[in-house]
Amino acid sequence: MTSVTPLEQKKANGFAKFISKFLGRGGENVIFPALGFFAVLIVWSIVAKLTEGNLSKLPSIEKTIQDSIPYLENFFSTTTGDEGIFFLTLYSLGRVAIGFAIATIIAVPLGFWVGTSQKASKAIMPLVQIGKPISPLAWLPVGIVIFSAFENQDLPAVFVIVVTSLWSTLINTALGVQKIPSDYWNVARVLKMSKLQVVTEIIIPSTLPYIFSGLRLSLGTAWLVIVAAEMLTGGTGIGFFVWDVYNTGDISLVVFSLLVIGVVGLLLDQFVAWVERMLIGQTTAQG
Repeated sequence: MTSVTPLEQKKANGFAKFISKFLGRGGENVIFPALGFFAVLIVWSIVAKLTEGNLSKLPSIEKTIQDSIPYLENFFSTTTGDEGIFFLTLYSLGRVAIGFAIATIIAVPLGFWVGTSQKASKAIMPLVQIGKPISPLAWLPVGIVIFSAFENQDLPAVFVIVVTSLWSTLINTALGVQKIPSDYWNVARVLKMSKLQVVTEIIIPSTLPYIFSGLRLSLGTAWLVIVAAEMLTGGTGIGFFVWDVYNTGDISLVVFSLLVIGVVGLLLDQFVAWVERMLIGQTTAQG
């Protein structure tokens, strides 16, 4: 009879705990999402059946899968003018990454300033409250006018991402600073900490959860905006692909594209959540 070493037993117990946590109590982490997806498929089938005789009808699940297979087979195609979905999505992600990074670099320091200065708050927050409700696509004509001399289709889209990604991160960062306990500020005064020390040792560690909440909202907005912006500005990207297949009447490919966009959006959100857990875990361990 083969004996189990303590290390092997520890690994087995760790794997069992992981499976248990993944499945949830009674498998609810898998069962309930599966029920949700099943409900969507039922509604999809019903709507497709009801619109079956219409000129513009919702494609059935079977037709969507059938029409999507060639695009899945050419998922990584590098043919110029006929790039695969992977590279179309990558082009869109590149624009999002640039705009989101610029917005973050602007929004986080501004949030620190607004959170620590009443004068800055009175000067900036009214502008934020005015800019925040404006539809992202309403900024697109402004971006086209500003960057018309550059003859670059990417710049207006990046501009829209920067503008619309600012608000959530700025507001949440400022809120996080305002929520810092007064005892922390008293300690900083007693220890005569420099402004740099206050930022790195008090403000940033205390506001990280708020910053990342804002970043997740801003990234979701950025991904939403780039798809719509590409539809209007043209060029290469998953957004333009959606508009292109719609104009050719391939509604099943529109549905396929929406699934790709949704999955990518979910992965982006989970990536930021993972970075948040890593950074906050390291900050807690160092504290």
